[in-house]
Amino acid sequence: MSDCCSTNNKSSTNQQNLSCPTCHEKGKSVDTITLKSLLKPDAMKRLDSSHNYQFCRTADCPVVYFCKSVSFRQDEIVVLVFQKENLPSTPVCYCFGFDRKALVNDVNQNGKSSIQEKIKQYVKDKKCACEIRNPQGSCCLGNISQVVNQSKVL
Repeated sequence: MSDCCSTNNKSSTNQQNLSCPTCHEKGKSVDTITLKSLLKPDAMKRLDSSHNYQFCRTADCPVVYFCKSVSFRQDEIVVLVFQKENLPSTPVCYCFGFDRKALVNDVNQNGKSSIQEKIKQYVKDKKCACEIRNPQGSCCLGNISQVVNQSKVL
């Protein structure tokens, strides 16, 4: 397993980014291991591991993963996708189980995020598995920072 939060992790950056068949926005390459770990069983039957898959980041688009011949929607994924759902219970950190509500409460109680610091330490200790657990197939620290910064504004 790679160090998913390392700035040197370039495992899927050399693949061509395709456009989502629904919203037509450019996708972000994601390793097949991510799909294998997050697709529901019926969706897994349609997975063709010889294809390069993309992650659709567009919030109001129902597609999560796609390639030239197939796409997978939010209802075919076993977890809520941070970029697609804005619920308090939506995970932000998939490795250590922190959701939007926990981060917002942490900032409101402490004026900053102690959770963010814990996650950074877990990453430093090489305990994360974002390429497997996070639907975007990469590190969640950017998403954590986004929620923390939005919480400070509230």
